[in-house]
Amino acid sequence: MPRLISLARLLIVNLVLFAVLAEVAAVIHHYVDRHEFFYTRAGPPVATAADPGVTAFRIAPYFGFMRAPGASVRALVEPARLQRMAAPATAADWFDVRTNNYGFLSPHDYPYTPPGAQPLVIGVFGGSVAQWFALQGAPALTRALQADRAWRDRDIVVLDFAAGGYKQPQQLLVLNYLLAIGQRIDYAINIDGFNEIALAALNLEADIAAAMPSVQHVGPLARLAGSVGPAGQHDLAGRIGTLKRQAARIAEVQRTRTLAVVHLVDTLRLRALARRLDTLAREAAGAPAADSLLALAPAAPPAPTAGTIPARTMRLWSDSSRLMRDALHIRGTPFLEVVQPNQYFGARVFGPDEAKIARNPDSVYRRAVEAGYPLLVAAIPALRADGVDVLDATALFDAEPGLIYADDCCHYNQRGNDLLATAIAKAMLATGAAVPASESSGREIGK
Repeated sequence: MPRLISLARLLIVNLVLFAVLAEVAAVIHHYVDRHEFFYTRAGPPVATAADPGVTAFRIAPYFGFMRAPGASVRALVEPARLQRMAAPATAADWFDVRTNNYGFLSPHDYPYTPPGAQPLVIGVFGGSVAQWFALQGAPALTRALQADRAWRDRDIVVLDFAAGGYKQPQQLLVLNYLLAIGQRIDYAINIDGFNEIALAALNLEADIAAAMPSVQHVGPLARLAGSVGPAGQHDLAGRIGTLKRQAARIAEVQRTRTLAVVHLVDTLRLRALARRLDTLAREAAGAPAADSLLALAPAAPPAPTAGTIPARTMRLWSDSSRLMRDALHIRGTPFLEVVQPNQYFGARVFGPDEAKIARNPDSVYRRAVEAGYPLLVAAIPALRADGVDVLDATALFDAEPGLIYADDCCHYNQRGNDLLATAIAKAMLATGAAVPASESSGREIGK
């Protein structure tokens, strides 16, 4: 009997020791993963990877596709990438911004008119580079503008009207829709070029018109949009929905966990579900079925040779910029077209650390950028001759010695967004246009 008691005591001690060590290990894991102490964390942690493609978007009748409302930046971007985007800082207020009623990352639902005696709304249009600029670059843009005497007394509000994967004519459509619903815009900035080249090329490779939304984003949705085609298509959508509901339930319970080890178990379960979702998303990827209820116009013949950019693709970009300018000009609203920098074009010398992040010889975007960016730059004089204010920012980072790029696609860290904000502010001030009047967005067309 004494021996049994001793064994029981030893077992209890070992179990307690194991539980303590497991909790310590979970606390260390949380700190390494989130850079915060588990028990004093600021808010409910979200430790899952980004929601994979097809499950993160919704079909939008006017815009093609949009993010689901209510999704936070932390839920959309994996922690390691967030850290690269925030560099040189380790965290930022914009981590907790959520998508609004139209799927744009903004704390405000649209249409939105800011309070104050002299508010000035700057709308940022474009794809994901513009989207992150609207969040990350807004403070630097505001500081640079308010340093000028003419802008000093204005309450500047920067609103995100951009979204990941958007390309012309989506910006043009978004602009006109927002104007139609009464959204105030006192100054419009369109940051684009990359998506219009790289994503249009992928569309054409999939035999989808360059003017259609990005096949990377809308293609999977089209395959799941009430397809009456291959057997099992509805079942695929159902399985994706089931896994998402399971993940949502686990994430909701995870918010209340008081022990780090239990929270870690939830995190591992969420990551396993994310991997299964990613597998199903890849099954849905690719060009949509011919009998999908979501129609995408086919590419106009002849099909382009790989690595070449058709003239009609270039006209789509430049004509869309002209039409944005026209829609705003008639209302007395200034417009600035910004051709964004990209790591696959220009004279930037990459250090070994940044090269590992930014340069990928197998990138699906590289060849299109190398072929298309010289055409973008060559089209700028004609745009300017037609009265469009254009900032050619393609060489902006060429002489910068520090890290700028956050991934091997196109996105910048905080330092890059601050540099872009300074350049945009300088371009806005150099145009000579007067500071937009506070009532400009309320003018009737023709007055």
